[in-house]
Amino acid sequence: MTLSIPLSPQAEAALRRRAAVSGQDPTTVAAELLSRILTRTGGLTRECLEEISGNTYRGFLASGMTEAELGEELEMIKHADRSRKRGITFKE
Repeated sequence: MTLSIPLSPQAEAALRRRAAVSGQDPTTVAAELLSRILTRTGGLTRECLEEISGNTYRGFLASGMTEAELGEELEMIKHADRSRKRGITFKE
């Protein structure tokens, strides 16, 4: 299958750098990355999360927060943001 995928300039630059380091063309590197992500078994692994989110995931690990705590925090942020958009003061 052939795809045409628009990339941000930052993503394109990162893809070109990765291709240059591996000695492959960007199309081959993109196909391998996409294939690897789509065919992973066992869901999102730590390696996959690090690859996708980089510094954000490392920051989460360094925080010592559990996944449940992160989920609660994100829910509170979501509700506060929705309330703010509606002009309502959100109270925890």
